[in-house]
Amino acid sequence: MKDGDALLSLGTSGVIFVATQNFRLNPARAVHAFCHCLPGMWHQMAVHLSAASCIDWVAKLTGCDGPAALFALAETAGAAAGPEIFLPYLSGERTPHNDPHIRGSFLALDNATCPAKLAQSVLDGVAFAFADGLSALKEAGTDIASLSVIGGGARSSYWGSIIAAALDTPLVYLEGGEVGPALGAAKLAQMAVTGADAASICIAPPVSHVIMPDSAITDGLAPKLARFRAAYSHISPV
Repeated sequence: MKDGDALLSLGTSGVIFVATQNFRLNPARAVHAFCHCLPGMWHQMAVHLSAASCIDWVAKLTGCDGPAALFALAETAGAAAGPEIFLPYLSGERTPHNDPHIRGSFLALDNATCPAKLAQSVLDGVAFAFADGLSALKEAGTDIASLSVIGGGARSSYWGSIIAAALDTPLVYLEGGEVGPALGAAKLAQMAVTGADAASICIAPPVSHVIMPDSAITDGLAPKLARFRAAYSHISPV
């Protein structure tokens, strides 16, 4: 593992995890910075308290029978469809706001709002939260060229296209990435039990595919991302 290696975990909560060679903090925007579990390394995290949990929540809200149906529903609307904005703070937010009291919101609903647009706005909103987290990490001096995707949310290439565009960063999908967190824990346990070194155990899995940012989607999302970022200061007092 080298400086700048980064993971995007699409689990119930969401995390951008970056290995660093030195201590890079940004407490003003709630960036986690700690010793790495591997010797001689540090790490940063941008932590989002709701990620895939938002998908499960809106799937129930729209009558979908699970995440796959929800992603298919959202795709009928398309990226950045409609004016709807979703703030994915169902259980507060860590990076960049460090606010346990903020709660989620739908904004700019109108007579044309439909289940598909609600579903799409949730995918957009979680992607925007990751964009906020990535921005906070970069402010601390970290250069992130790409993100390796792990966790259950990695199963959706459509959502990946939204996230890659919102972050303007390539997403690298690894074989077995949907179980990546458990695999990583198992490898650490193997090192502890056998005494093997990280170089021989922590070998990156083969790449399944890469989703590059689509400039058309990035341009379509940009105005909504700006409105998303402006919304927090307006809803936090209430």
